[in-house]
Amino acid sequence: MLNDQQLDSANAIQRKMYTALNEVAELTDELSQAVSRQDQVSVRMFLSMRQEEIERLTGYQAMLRRQCDQLPPADGDLLRKVISGQFQGNLPTASGDALLRQTAKNYALLQRVRQADRAISCRLGGPNSFYMKQGK
Repeated sequence: MLNDQQLDSANAIQRKMYTALNEVAELTDELSQAVSRQDQVSVRMFLSMRQEEIERLTGYQAMLRRQCDQLPPADGDLLRKVISGQFQGNLPTASGDALLRQTAKNYALLQRVRQADRAISCRLGGPNSFYMKQGK
C-alpha cells in the first residue's frame, strides 16, 4: 500500500499540474479572444505561450510516471490508477483523499480546457481542424 510520503509527493506534482493547467486555461481564453478579434499576432503569441505550459505539463506527467516506475509493481499500478482517475474507492489516509481530490480537480479543469480548445480549433480550421479530422 502506498505510504503518506509517496501520496504527498504525487499530490505535490498534481498541484503543480493544476497551476500549469490554470495557466493553459487562461491562455486559451486569451487565445479565444484574439481569434474573435482576428488578431493574428496575438494568436501566435498565445499559442506559443500555451505550448510552453503544455510542455511543462508533459514534464510533470513524466515525473509522475517515473515515480510510479520506481515503486513496487503493485504500488506503481495503484498510483497509476489514482492519478489517471481510474481508481474507484477511497484511500485510507488523509494524504490519499487529498490526492484523489486534486486528481479530480485536474481532470475537471482539463476537460474545460479541451472544450475551449475544440471551439477555437473549429473556428480557426473549420472542417480542416484537428477535431473535425479526428472525428472528436
